[in-house]
Amino acid sequence: MLPFLLLSVIALAPDDSAITVTNTRLTDAEIATGARDYVGAVLPAPAYGQYARWADPVCVKVTGLDDTYAARVAARIDAAAAKAEIRRGKPGCRANLSVVFSEDAATTAAVIVRKKPKQVARLSAPDRERLLTAPLPVRFWHGLELRGADGRAAAPNASAALMSAQSGGGVPLANVLPPNVAETDSRSSSLIDTNIAVWATSGVVIVDVGLATGKSLDAVADYVALVGLAPMKLPPPAPGVPSVLALFSGNASPLLSNWDNAFLTALYKMPMNRSGMRQRGRLMTGIKAELTR
Repeated sequence: MLPFLLLSVIALAPDDSAITVTNTRLTDAEIATGARDYVGAVLPAPAYGQYARWADPVCVKVTGLDDTYAARVAARIDAAAAKAEIRRGKPGCRANLSVVFSEDAATTAAVIVRKKPKQVARLSAPDRERLLTAPLPVRFWHGLELRGADGRAAAPNASAALMSAQSGGGVPLANVLPPNVAETDSRSSSLIDTNIAVWATSGVVIVDVGLATGKSLDAVADYVALVGLAPMKLPPPAPGVPSVLALFSGNASPLLSNWDNAFLTALYKMPMNRSGMRQRGRLMTGIKAELTR
């Protein structure tokens, strides 16, 4: 546990009632530009030609903090998930999203990766090096899996091509699937429906306590929520619009912004069994729809 955290590293956020927020109405053109910039900034390289989100209910476990503050972090992640209508695990669920507050984040990451190397097997050498050695305030990764379009696991009689893709490689689905598309529990006759999708099935987020010095616990929790619920680049660059992702680079929204919430919501409304190019388009359209509601 890190009892000194609240004294010298992460200050608690002020009472929300003391904050006055002034909203400036954006034009449709400004929203369209912002949506394009946000998506372009944060999306990682496609996995098997697609972008991922969580398949199963997200079950969070926070370690490295006293119980009271761990619960506070978990509650903010749960609130972000609820706002985006992301399924959450029930009390007592088996954790699939681990959040660790560590005084030596690089070493913590190395220990976890040694125990579960398959979680990072698809990372390129530069990405793996960055994950394990870069001085990042927050580092994270997700375990990805190919499943049916509805998030259920592929059927036992799925094609050998799909099974090969699941075991490694990372080439685009179009280069892996046979002409008749792999068999899964999901059926569709759509010409743009791949019948399978890339899903996040596990995740780890590690906060480097020393590098998070001076940031509010709530802001760090919201940052963790965003990168934990939405697989993205490491580290995610500031997207050019108000965002908690700029927390460690200046000019950040103090908590999850409307743009952040719109991105999360759009990600979890996006059809999964589509090409990455189509998914990007749906994400931008979804963000615009959320911000103009």
